[in-house]
Amino acid sequence: MHPTMTKNYTNPQAIAGQGEQIYKEMYQALYEKLYPHQYVVIDVATKKSYLGAFSEEAVNKAKSDSPEGIFHLIKVGSPAAFKVSHFYAGRNRSI
Repeated sequence: MHPTMTKNYTNPQAIAGQGEQIYKEMYQALYEKLYPHQYVVIDVATKKSYLGAFSEEAVNKAKSDSPEGIFHLIKVGSPAAFKVSHFYAGRNRSI
């Protein structure tokens, strides 16, 4: 069973909050130093990150590695890249 199946990830704000927290605790300092203006996708279930020069590149890496992951997208060094959104199991949902 994929780790995402063990929790209920139906609230986009909660997913975004988890993604932001993981990013701040594990990746922000290093990524803002080494990868400014790139995009990072955080799998909130595994806490794994995926970098890309473009949002699509980061998303494609994440979906390729973890097709059923629960993801949060961040632009490195920016307060907010997009409106709150999440995607999983090949589907996209946003608010």
